[in-house]
Amino acid sequence: MLPLLQLVPAKLLNSSCSLEKTLQCSCSFHGIPTPSVQWWMGGVPVGVDGMDGSLQVTSTMLGPWANSTISLTEEPEMGMRLLCEGKNQNGTHALSILLMSRKSSLAAQAFVKGLIQGAIYAGIVIALLFLCLLPLIVKH
Repeated sequence: MLPLLQLVPAKLLNSSCSLEKTLQCSCSFHGIPTPSVQWWMGGVPVGVDGMDGSLQVTSTMLGPWANSTISLTEEPEMGMRLLCEGKNQNGTHALSILLMSRKSSLAAQAFVKGLIQGAIYAGIVIALLFLCLLPLIVKH
C-alpha cells in the first residue's frame, strides 16, 4: 500500500527585490499540492507568464515548489503596493511590498538643496547691502 501524501498549505519560503535597469521581485512558495502564484499591483491581478506593457511575469513549478518573478520596466507610482500570493487548496500565503519612486526622493533632495542655496544667497545679499549702507549710517 502506498503512503498518502500529506497535504501542506502554501508557504512563502523566499522573496527578494533588486533594482538595476528594471525592478525585479521574486517569490518562492512550497506546498502540497503545488501552489499557484499570483501577482497583484495596486489591487489589480497581473497576468501570469506574459507581458503587460511595462510588466513581465515568469513562473515555474517543480514538484511542491513554485517560483515567480515580476519585472517592472517603468518607475512605479509613489506608494504602489505589489503583492505576491501563493495559494493551494489548503491555504494562502502572501507578501506585500510597498514600492517607492526614486523620483520623489530626488525631488525632495532638489528642494532641500535649493532651500540651502537660497539661504546662502540671501545671506550674501544682506551682507552686501549692509556694507553699501554702512557709509550712510556712519555719516548720520
